[in-house]
Amino acid sequence: MDTEDMVRGALRDEAARVAVADWSAGPVRVQVRRQRRGRRMAAGAAAVVAALAVAAGTGTVLSSQHGPQAAGPASQAQAPRVPAGPPPEALVVEPGRQLPLDRQDWWMQLKDQEICIHDAPAYGSGPGCSGHSWTSGATEITMQYYGNPPLYHEALYNLVYHGPGQVARMAIEVDGQAYWATVASLPGNPGYATGYVWGPGRKTPDDPKALPLQDIRLAAYDAQGRVLASKTLPS
Repeated sequence: MDTEDMVRGALRDEAARVAVADWSAGPVRVQVRRQRRGRRMAAGAAAVVAALAVAAGTGTVLSSQHGPQAAGPASQAQAPRVPAGPPPEALVVEPGRQLPLDRQDWWMQLKDQEICIHDAPAYGSGPGCSGHSWTSGATEITMQYYGNPPLYHEALYNLVYHGPGQVARMAIEVDGQAYWATVASLPGNPGYATGYVWGPGRKTPDDPKALPLQDIRLAAYDAQGRVLASKTLPS
């Protein structure tokens, strides 16, 4: 027997003495498959968690391409349509300053807990005004309506939001037509904001309806486009 045959024999004898554990073959393959399935399930679960996080954090947002995207049926039922074009720039108004409302002798003043409208039919060129006031309470959005005589073909819609957050945009839908309102607020974080826009009149001198505001939709949005409050009148 030459040297090469002696080496081969020694290797065979050594290999015969090595015991292979029961888990070394089939169970290892099973473990590998389990690990692969675990990685796939973890990846799928991570995707689901990410999707849920997006859904939970999205709310209703303003998309630059598609406008407000409602997260659920309630938002779709309450929020107005997307107005055409960009919204007007929001205004910061000092307390008591007269803010012109784009018609002769129409102006508005903002106070700590009051929005005061000077409408020309009621006050002419005098100093008086009247409007909406509140005390601290629940978040809400509401509206004041001022018809403009003599024909009442147009009206001033004054939106009022009271609650947390900073209002960047306001929108209203009247008779199926959506409008951006010009937002105005006091400096800092006063806890409310208002918006105004001229739109079609809902009441004429010979109109028997006492409240011409049915089915008008209102919404206030923050700078990220989330809905702070929305409502369909007269609710």
